Amino acid sequence: MDLPDDVKVVVVDEKTEAVPDHWTPPLGWLDRFVDEYSGRHGQDTETLPAGSNPDRVAASVLTLNEEESVAILRSIIADHHQDYTFDHVQMNHLRGLVEGHEACGMERGEWAYQTCKTAGLMHNWSPYAEVRAVTLPYDDPEEPCESLRAYVLGFFWVCVCTAVNTFFNPRQPGISIPNQVVQLLLVPMGRALAYVLPDWGLRIRGRRYTLNPGPWSSKEQLFATIIFSGASTIGNFTGLLVIRLPIFFDQRWAGFGFAICLALANQIFGLGMAGILRRLTVYPIEAVWPSTLPVLALNRTLVNSDNKHETINGWRMSRYTCFLIFSGVFLVYYWIPNQFFAALRLFNWMTWISPSNINLAVVTGSYGGMGFNPVSSWDPNVSGSAAMNSPFFAQLQQYVMRVLAGVLILIMYYKNAFWSAFMPINSNGAFDNHRKAYNVTAVLTPDYQVDLDAYKTYGPPYYAVANLFVTGANFVYYTFSIVYVFVKYWGALKKAFVGMVVNTIKRRSIYTGFADGHSRMMRRYKEVPEWWYGIVFTFGFVISIVAVTAWPTQTPWYSILLVTAIGGLLTIPWVIIESIAATGISVNVIWSVLPGLLWPGRPLPQLIILMLGGAFEQMAGGFTADLKYAHYAKLPPRAVFRGHIASCIVNCFIYCAMLEVMMAYFNDDNTLCQWDNKEHMVCNYANSVFSSVIFFGAFGTNNMFKLYPGLPWCFLIGAVLGAIWVLGERLAPGLRRYSQFKMHEKQFASFDRYLWRPSAAALNCLNPAIALSGALQWAGNTNLTYATLGIYIAWYFQFYLKRNYTAWWGKYAYLVFAGLSVGVAISGLIVTLVFSFGAGRNVSFSWWGNDVSQQGLDYQLYNNNASLKALPASGYFGLGPDEYPLSW
Repeated sequence: MDLPDDVKVVVVDEKTEAVPDHWTPPLGWLDRFVDEYSGRHGQDTETLPAGSNPDRVAASVLTLNEEESVAILRSIIADHHQDYTFDHVQMNHLRGLVEGHEACGMERGEWAYQTCKTAGLMHNWSPYAEVRAVTLPYDDPEEPCESLRAYVLGFFWVCVCTAVNTFFNPRQPGISIPNQVVQLLLVPMGRALAYVLPDWGLRIRGRRYTLNPGPWSSKEQLFATIIFSGASTIGNFTGLLVIRLPIFFDQRWAGFGFAICLALANQIFGLGMAGILRRLTVYPIEAVWPSTLPVLALNRTLVNSDNKHETINGWRMSRYTCFLIFSGVFLVYYWIPNQFFAALRLFNWMTWISPSNINLAVVTGSYGGMGFNPVSSWDPNVSGSAAMNSPFFAQLQQYVMRVLAGVLILIMYYKNAFWSAFMPINSNGAFDNHRKAYNVTAVLTPDYQVDLDAYKTYGPPYYAVANLFVTGANFVYYTFSIVYVFVKYWGALKKAFVGMVVNTIKRRSIYTGFADGHSRMMRRYKEVPEWWYGIVFTFGFVISIVAVTAWPTQTPWYSILLVTAIGGLLTIPWVIIESIAATGISVNVIWSVLPGLLWPGRPLPQLIILMLGGAFEQMAGGFTADLKYAHYAKLPPRAVFRGHIASCIVNCFIYCAMLEVMMAYFNDDNTLCQWDNKEHMVCNYANSVFSSVIFFGAFGTNNMFKLYPGLPWCFLIGAVLGAIWVLGERLAPGLRRYSQFKMHEKQFASFDRYLWRPSAAALNCLNPAIALSGALQWAGNTNLTYATLGIYIAWYFQFYLKRNYTAWWGKYAYLVFAGLSVGVAISGLIVTLVFSFGAGRNVSFSWWGNDVSQQGLDYQLYNNNASLKALPASGYFGLGPDEYPLSW
């Protein structure tokens, strides 16, 4: 087999040390388990993942006797009673099992089997049904993973995806290669290599390395997927275009050398942080990383076969067939709401009643309004494609908070707070005091400094109320999440960082303290030492300083200390929240506000810090997800480290090379990133980045805070709310005891039954940091339309089907959404190629069903051409000329 030297160096028993080797399950238990999990399923059983061996699964699960099983279940109840991801129905079932067979109403033998099976599933596999649906409770260390052919295919797609995505990203419309499509193509390519490559190899230190280690394996498939998916995006590299092009900063010194330094710093910095935090974000069993599960499900389905004798609620269809059917369904359906009946996509049917009614457009509109519409879309790609990426509890909390935030925005709008009624409600643009798009060039000198005389004539930029609300809500969220997460998870944080230091000094395993099944199985592979990640982090730190000091970036070297400190601080709550609910903290706002506060009137440092700061969020989160893939699929950690680091470096060089090609071939007339570029290279995102940098960097955060004095207070509000919440959690039990002491017995019984218990049950299901993130999902014409259909779909799949048709859900649910992603990606690519580049270039499908949704004020709000109030008689709104902020 073609495996590196760092495999299988630690020989461990896959059972816990507490389990005696002589215990074997009673006669018939193994056969019963196999029959339950691979035969005919009812509503409340589970099914096994694709490619699993039922006998091996049974032997891996049934390893605990009755006494040990009860102890394990008691431990799980204690550890997960406030776990937002753990199924509460399952928790009640565990509480019944630990009370004994009489309390459960079971015969002794049946209770013993159910208790040992349940404890084995949770201890040797996972406490979460969604994890068990896509992983195995055993590992085959001889299965090929880090093979030459996996590297070849992975790097082939890194090169192709990076080149294509970079080349076409500035174009309007753009083209990108979706990861799901590449994952699909990897299978025939891998199998072709397995067929044509000879079994040539050599033996080194007793291990044979070969070109062809056998059939293309699921580990090779996932390893190649990690390589290309982790480094085939362009991220904050777009800032390099903004630095260099004449239409933006026109910094001719920003050549290939500077681009490589900044790109490497951007990519590598966050990787080291992710590795340092892995004890906190990868190994804990509570860190589910739900967004990784659909990829794992598709990976296993594409490579492995199903149990053909399995029947689930009358369904005998294989996973692969299910995936192909739903891919075909959504490949066809995509054309209906996106080409032939566009009104179904953003279904603003309520505005059709009276298209010129501004109130109807503002409240219910799907384009520029707030989207308060119970049936707002018939396109699951608009809302619902990510329904399996996070638990239903998280999506529900975020949706409720999103609704509440929308109500607050509406109140502010109708109260004309901060002159908002003179602008569209939900735009992310900046406006002058005549409600026109703010022309920043009118107040800038050629070197991008503010011309005070021009500024005093023209005035400051104003922001739509939703954009302003989201900015303030981000400030609240930063400080709230820091306080809440650091207090709530202090034990886990302390364990992670103390463990990192102690285990490094004592040379103990990084898995020390983690006894779940996946961690025990991973001990057979050589770990990545802490100092490897330390070197990566130090390299990112050093090359960042080199990038800002060796070239005239106007950015002080000590700003990298600020980036490191704040980025590291915000990364900790971000990855914790992301690992639970697939939602994180958007740090781009802080990297816009902070440089504008420290260096007002200097937009170039603003851009540099924005690119480097964004690396913590994007790269740390991305690499942590890759580490979790490896943990679930039993990929050697050192292989993932090597593959990801190497792919990031290749990605940087290809991107910077493509940048030179674009400069040479698409800027010969100096129109690259302008609306009149003959190749349609208009660079929407680069223009957006430039505008943001100018507003915060040139105009300055101090002036923004003077224009909107409530914004800086949001930082304090978030910290105070976080402290109040965690204090309330600590004091609540004592308050109940105090109430019991003060009240009469009957009075307390009513209070406890009708008020305390319902409130406690609701609060136990609430994670305020996750819920609060829902309030940030506004501005930029992102409204409830993009969430309402999704919450219906999430309830159906993540709550109803999961509880009532568990086996069906475990086998098919992830594949339905994988089919959605692949079908939509292929159709989207076809539409772009045909109607933007091919024969259908000027074809129009104009009819009522395509035009009606864009014929009212809702669409005018979307285009910033409508507002609640007309301009005052003075001809302008906002501050008078003698009140303009001048804090530079």
